Amino acid sequence: MKNALLKGKRILIEKPVRKESAVILGEDVQAGLDADMMKQWSRLKVVAVGDECTSVKVGDHVYIGSALANCEVVDIEGSVFFIAYESNVAIIWQDGEEK
Repeated sequence: MKNALLKGKRILIEKPVRKESAVILGEDVQAGLDADMMKQWSRLKVVAVGDECTSVKVGDHVYIGSALANCEVVDIEGSVFFIAYESNVAIIWQDGEEK
């Protein structure tokens, strides 16, 4: 994202990557992994903010709830990101706060 400027009240959010297992996992192990993945989807890292954003900053971790289903999905330099509006952010976790 070196040569791009995010415009407006948009935020660019890092999409969590699910590690694929080459081993077939039992249901209880898979359920545990799914729970860990849900934690990641509930706490998404902001990697860029638009030029009009006022409350969210780069490095914040955010929860955007059901708005995630309506986010744009973009591939930038081989990585996948979500673009959401700052108004979709329901929770902002800042550095040093409990997970």
